[in-house]
This record gives sequence, structure tokens and C-alpha cells, in this order.
Amino acid sequence: MLKKLFKYEWVFFWKVPTAINVFLIIVTIVGVISLASPFWELNLWGIDVLLGLAIFFYIMAIFACSIAVTVYVAVRYYKNIYTDEGYLTNTLPVTARQIVLSKLFTGLIWTLLTGIVVSISVLSLVYTAFYASDSGFWADVMRDFPDFLAIFREEMGISFSFYLLLLFIQTVLSSAFSILKIYTAIALGQLFTKHKVAGAFLWYVGEFIIFQIISSITTNASPLSGGVFGYAFGVSYYNYSRLGDIIIPSTLISIATTLIFSAVLYFITEHMLKNQLNLD
Repeated sequence: MLKKLFKYEWVFFWKVPTAINVFLIIVTIVGVISLASPFWELNLWGIDVLLGLAIFFYIMAIFACSIAVTVYVAVRYYKNIYTDEGYLTNTLPVTARQIVLSKLFTGLIWTLLTGIVVSISVLSLVYTAFYASDSGFWADVMRDFPDFLAIFREEMGISFSFYLLLLFIQTVLSSAFSILKIYTAIALGQLFTKHKVAGAFLWYVGEFIIFQIISSITTNASPLSGGVFGYAFGVSYYNYSRLGDIIIPSTLISIATTLIFSAVLYFITEHMLKNQLNLD
């Protein structure tokens, strides 16, 4: 049933984020063509200002697209569960777990896809900018890449590919955590008799503050951090012989804490949907 629910959610979800990503792709193509043109080499008055404005609007477009997908994830979840649509959704022969997971998987996939599109967009423009200014830059990068891999393994203690895998896991968990914060805030916002949307926003702010405090305490309590507790026990960054002795354990701690936080938020969201559903 989860597969059918996921398929149903995907059909109703894909149009808006697809339009957002297509818009970003078009902006990227225009940007690449613009950077590759000799226009910016002309000695015209105000061309630096024009270039600055173009970069500013491109950055704003990236932020707008990323935020738009996140907002749509929140709106879709709220409307489909806690508004008039919720009467239909919550009468389906499915469990609260299946509802939450189907929406989480859909939102997570589109969040990651948007992140990939944004990354490709930025890399495309950076590549075009460097290639236009120095055609030998990327040849030098490719020539020195094997040396970089050797140095990376020596400093980090692991291969570059394995480190990318760790970063990918961290990215997926962080994206799921961000979505679950929204879902949990919406669920807890229904505890308010009136102004439930405002209540959800207040819960989201509260979650942000709480997790920031916990993360700060965790960071300072870790001997690897070199923070207050680290120095109290005579441990700091300078006690380690390799950069990887700090970065790898910190990355693993980050993955573990994000996984724990995500699990807590998930179970709160599922519990609220199962036992505290409040539809007007």
C-alpha cells in the first residue's frame, strides 16, 4: 500500500518542483551563453555594474528556487492532511506511517533533485567563467588530480570516494531532517485552537532554537571540537597529526546526531497524526 500511496503522492507533487527546476535550468543556460560571449570583454561604461547585477539576480534565483521547493513541500503536506483534503486522506485504508513516509520520500527526492540541479548550475557557470578566462585551467586541474587524491588519502586516512559517500549520506539525512522539522511543526501547530499556521511557525522556530542549542552543546562537549570541554581535558585540534583525525570523526558524529534527531521528529509526527489529528 505504501508503494501505491507514494505513486499517488508523486503524481500530484511533481508538476510544481519540475517547473521550478526547469526555470533554473533555463536561467543556467542563459547564464552560460552570456558568460561565454565576448560581451563582458568590451570596454563599456557600467559593464562591471551590469555583471554584478547579473550575478546578484542569479544568486537570488538559486535561493528562490530552493526555498520555493521547500515551501511547496510544507504547503502540500499541510493541505493534504490538515485541511479539507485531509478528510479524504485520513479516511483512506492506510496507516499514519504510510502517509508520512510517502510524503517524506517524495519531498526528499525532489529536495535532492533540486540540490543536484543547483549544484550543476553553479558548476556550469564556474566552469564557463574559468574556461573563458583561462582555457588551460581545467587541463591543469585534471593533470594534478591524481596528486590531489594521494594527498587527500594521506591527510584524511580514507579515499576521496569514500569521503564523498559520507558527505552524500550526511546530505540525505540533513535533507530528511529539514523536511521532518517542517512536518513536526505542522503537526504540533494543530494543538492550537486557532491560528494553527502561526502555531506551526512558532513550533518551527522553537525546534530551530532547541536543535541549535543541542548541537552547540554536543559540539562543545566533544573532545574533537577543541571547544570548552575539549580544552578542559587538554584536547584540541593541535593534538592530531592528520586533518582526517578531526574531520572524519566529526562527520560521523554529525551523521549519527542527524539520524537520531530525524528519528525523534519522525516518531513525533507519526504520533500526532495517529493520535492527535485535529481537523476543523
